[in-house]
Amino acid sequence: MRAEYKRDMNHNYLILQGDQEVDTSSYQVRMLAGNVLPSILRCRLQGLDGKILFYYEITSRQSLVSLYEQKKFGIEDLRLIFGGFLQVMEEMGEYLLNPGQLVFDPEYVFLDVEKKNLQFCYLPGYAREVQEQLQSFTEYILPKLDHEDAQAVMLGYSVYRSALEDCFHLEHIKQVMYQEKEAKLPEIPLPDISFSRKETVGETEASEDVSWSREESVSGKYDAEKRKDVTGDKKKTNTGKITMVITVVLCGLGLVGVLAANLLGYLPWLCVEAAMGAGLVFLGIGVSVYLVSQKKKRKEEKNWRKEVQEKRRQKMAGDETEKTCSESREKRWENNGPIQRSQEYPLNETFLQEKSEYTGNGRNGAKEKKNTEISQTDKNVTDNRASVDFGETVVLSSNTMSGPSSLVSREPGELATIYLKEDITIIGKLETACDAVIPLPTVSRIHCKIRKRDDGYYLTDLNSRNGTSINGKMLKGAEEYLLHNEDEVDFAQARYIFLS
Repeated sequence: MRAEYKRDMNHNYLILQGDQEVDTSSYQVRMLAGNVLPSILRCRLQGLDGKILFYYEITSRQSLVSLYEQKKFGIEDLRLIFGGFLQVMEEMGEYLLNPGQLVFDPEYVFLDVEKKNLQFCYLPGYAREVQEQLQSFTEYILPKLDHEDAQAVMLGYSVYRSALEDCFHLEHIKQVMYQEKEAKLPEIPLPDISFSRKETVGETEASEDVSWSREESVSGKYDAEKRKDVTGDKKKTNTGKITMVITVVLCGLGLVGVLAANLLGYLPWLCVEAAMGAGLVFLGIGVSVYLVSQKKKRKEEKNWRKEVQEKRRQKMAGDETEKTCSESREKRWENNGPIQRSQEYPLNETFLQEKSEYTGNGRNGAKEKKNTEISQTDKNVTDNRASVDFGETVVLSSNTMSGPSSLVSREPGELATIYLKEDITIIGKLETACDAVIPLPTVSRIHCKIRKRDDGYYLTDLNSRNGTSINGKMLKGAEEYLLHNEDEVDFAQARYIFLS
């Protein structure tokens, strides 16, 4: 099997060619070219020199090799990968395709980072046993497992053992996956939770922290008494509803009884219409009073919730401000250390010696002499500063700059500077997957990567939709370019200059 990468206007393609001849009229080829399978990369065929090439669109998708180059496989990663494997195998059976023609090489398995969708290459003319490919696939994963994640280690080695069995079957993989999902975590005893605050002076702050509620876990202090009032109001509301129902029923029974008594002749003097009208009026008044009281209670509860949210917001803002100030003070102390005045501003020793000789020359005379000496001292200090700090202006260039290489925006202030501190720097607009974020719509979620090596920095486009260009020349797929000082680098509409 041979592979290469090609870039079109706004698309990136992986081009694969199998070792065997391909019958373009076969069912597998027609299914692959004429349908869209969820777990298979979209493909089109093209003939070249009597050979059939398969073009798989990989725009905005990353291979597992590039995505996990310096990242460990955790439990969520393994669930996504093995779950994608099971899904594509089920689709093979559903569409009557040969699963042996799937390519399980990690370099040709692609992931849409945002949609969490794993897709494979289906290559007619390529034939390998599924069990053999799964063994090689898991052997790639095992050394890159996050061994601090016990669940990931258990799942990875369980799938590997299943792939080594002679009677290999997909049901074994499913069983391992389902057992891992149904595994229960050990129960952890919870502390005794109380909503009342300790008032004893001798109680520690730790005991006070234990008495928390759901609201306290976010906002700190919680008004338990107010919550108690609201709970009481809810109980009163339920009681009011029951009372209202009973009152309506009794009024109805009373009206029915009055009507029956009048018909039987017991109340010949009573006007039935007047009695019915009076009963309906009293019933309407009662319903109106009940609705008004319920509306008032809902309004009070809404105001209380707003008050609690405002207190929570103020508390969180205060904690964040205090944390920021503390970190800023610690950072300044670590970077600069305490200011030594005697080193930065040396005083005149003559002045310090003569200052002790000021005795009874009269108040005005001593004051005048003192001012004269201070002026002379300030002049000496100013001269010292001028001789040290205000020399010849130094030209700022890339050779005099210290620190890592960087990408600087060509329009000053438009885009933040990207410092290349790590061995691999991922650039894109997806914050959860990139080291440097460029918030422009034309930049792909994962746009490119810059690898640091002994001889310099190498830039590679990661199947971005709008591409990456160096000095006006678009990079090809999987091409590594060695950056030189003051190269113009364009990530779509994001324009930078590389400074080494």
